[in-house]
Amino acid sequence: MKNKLTTLLLWVCACTLGAAGLTAADTKFGLAADNRIRAQQLVRDIMAANPGLLTAGMHCVPPGAEKQSIIASTLNVIGKPSDPEDILRGSTTIAPNLKVPKLGIMLPLHDQTGKEIGSLGLAFKYQAGEDQVKYLAEATAIRDRVARQIPTLASLFETTP
Repeated sequence: MKNKLTTLLLWVCACTLGAAGLTAADTKFGLAADNRIRAQQLVRDIMAANPGLLTAGMHCVPPGAEKQSIIASTLNVIGKPSDPEDILRGSTTIAPNLKVPKLGIMLPLHDQTGKEIGSLGLAFKYQAGEDQVKYLAEATAIRDRVARQIPTLASLFETTP
């Protein structure tokens, strides 16, 4: 009975937090500002160098893990498991969202040797009718510049100040 009461209480608290406007990202996943690894520094560098971006994030398999998750992001979703559509295996996806408006582009992330080590998600400011190919070319150039700074997957997890 005590376990059922505890479960019910936790459920009520979760519902209350949701009703208060807090999302799972607020309570479950890590904060980008607290993420002190090389991958997060690369995401910050990407954003600083590309004012047309709204968000950026890296999806990789962390050391000791079996599944891909968000290891670095401008959003507070560090550690969130990657959605199936974010696990690319060599392909690229382009997803316009006219409600926001933004254009999401997810590309395979490579290290310096060209080995695929995860995915790089970029969201550009975008208006209906704009040239998506231009944004794909820009995203590819960003990805390629970042790849030159990644000796290995493990290097993304090195601690930064």
